[in-house]
Amino acid sequence: MSFFVKAKDSIFLVLKGIAIGIGNAIPGVSGGTIAVVTKIFDRLIGAITPNIKKLIKNMPFLIPVGIGMVIGIFLTAVALDFLFETYYVPTQLLFLGLILGSLPLVMKECKKDSKRIRPINLIPFFIGVIFMVALLFAGSGSAMFTDGTLGLRDIVLYVIMGFIAAVAMIIPGVSGSMIMKVFGAYDSVISAVANLDLAVLVCFGAGAVIGVFAAAKIIDMLMKKFRQGTYCLIIGLIVGSVPHIFPAQFRFNAQGIVGIILLLVGIAIPLLMELPSKKKTAENN
Repeated sequence: MSFFVKAKDSIFLVLKGIAIGIGNAIPGVSGGTIAVVTKIFDRLIGAITPNIKKLIKNMPFLIPVGIGMVIGIFLTAVALDFLFETYYVPTQLLFLGLILGSLPLVMKECKKDSKRIRPINLIPFFIGVIFMVALLFAGSGSAMFTDGTLGLRDIVLYVIMGFIAAVAMIIPGVSGSMIMKVFGAYDSVISAVANLDLAVLVCFGAGAVIGVFAAAKIIDMLMKKFRQGTYCLIIGLIVGSVPHIFPAQFRFNAQGIVGIILLLVGIAIPLLMELPSKKKTAENN
């Protein structure tokens, strides 16, 4: 393979990585789904391995994709940090719409192997809802992560959130950023990326690296043995997160009206993104 062909392939991989990075940074959009759409999901999952020899062999693929993801996440984080600072209510409502709009897609994955939800799997659903409601009454949400110097509690929480986000990111149909938003870590991490807060990024990144390498086995086990139960738990967490995400500052003023419009737009986006795959499935049938 000539140098120019390799360079061309690397550029395309960087661009695909940017698309995945942008998807990972936006709640309700699944980076795993974008990896599927860009046709590198299977290769990406196969390339991430604890086997050092195989990992080194896959570096010509992983490095450009990784660079693209970092660029995509950083650019999106800078834009979102500005939006949170200037237009908090509309931005929150847009993300709430994206998360609500993604529910039918997660439900579709939940019922992929069975048209009905088995009664036993309602237990993890209610566990997810109750857990999030309990967090609300415990006064958590975005306040779960304190500003200023990182304490041991914050370090542990960021590592755990990095791990969870990385695992969720790899599951097609599930947004890692959405899960971070659910647990109240999203705003802090986006701000840390935009402002290059290395302390937070190192903690979160350490958890993410562990999560990426552990995800393959964890996902394989959960999807094989408890697929529907796992998705029911995720749905419960999403439903229970709505009071956390809805902005307390909401008022029926100009920003509030724009926010309602963006809420509807957010609901529509994941549903519209699903149309091409539905059309392709209909054509195949």
